[in-house]
Amino acid sequence: MLKRICNVLNRPFPLFLACRKGSIYYSWLIIIMMTLANIVQPFGLHNWDEFYKSLVINTYVGLFFGMYALLYSTLSYFRPEYYQPDAWTIKKECLSLLLFIPLTACSTFLFAGFTAPGFKPDLPYFIHLQQYNILLSGLSIPSFGFFVHARLNPLAIAKRRKRKEQKASLLMQEEQQAHDVFQKLHDAMETRQLYLSPKCTKQYLSEHTGIAAHRISGTINTYTDGTFTDFVNKYRVEHACRILHDNKNKRPKLEVVGLECGFGSKVNFYAAFRKFKGKTPKEYVAGL
Repeated sequence: MLKRICNVLNRPFPLFLACRKGSIYYSWLIIIMMTLANIVQPFGLHNWDEFYKSLVINTYVGLFFGMYALLYSTLSYFRPEYYQPDAWTIKKECLSLLLFIPLTACSTFLFAGFTAPGFKPDLPYFIHLQQYNILLSGLSIPSFGFFVHARLNPLAIAKRRKRKEQKASLLMQEEQQAHDVFQKLHDAMETRQLYLSPKCTKQYLSEHTGIAAHRISGTINTYTDGTFTDFVNKYRVEHACRILHDNKNKRPKLEVVGLECGFGSKVNFYAAFRKFKGKTPKEYVAGL
């Protein structure tokens, strides 16, 4: 039996004021209970013509629930390590209520003594006031606790957060792996000039870099705006530009330069050159 009680007390419970939704729910609870209190009319205030009646009732309800918010704000400020949403349990909530109940009882008693007509600050009236407090809490706490627990289920939130963290971690790993693959491809193209081979296909790069062909294709699609062919041709065009610049006085044959850079035909060479440089090889040479 004791073990079962401990298990219940250690179950997660939503620390609703720690999140925006919970604070909104709590604000709506206060508004609803103010409306009900105006209908029930405690303290014997039955004359709707009295201006202070509604003000007293609403302030009383606001004070009742405001003490909980004040208690949370104060304690969470001084002990933030204790008020952690992921570690909040029914046991901790009950311990907070042990402070909330006497504070509420005393504060509402003092308030009623100064504002409610005919209310005397003595023990019988103190006990009488607690009937209103019990009624107010009895109407609100169970229903609100059930509602918030359903809306802000800690277990569901923890599972969703864990899934998001796992997904984010997996995405980071995949992104890092893709970056490493792209860097490896770039280094291989720059240092080993694999693009100079007319047979520079995905399978060709895979054989010379040890990277799976599907990874090459996926990485290029992620890190570039073009296709695999564009990826290779861009290196070829840059290589062609270097040749043309270094031999600008010799005026080499453009078809030969294209073949040296790995292009299979003059048409492909001219099309790729125009795509990446915005001009034909002849126009490029003329501008050197």
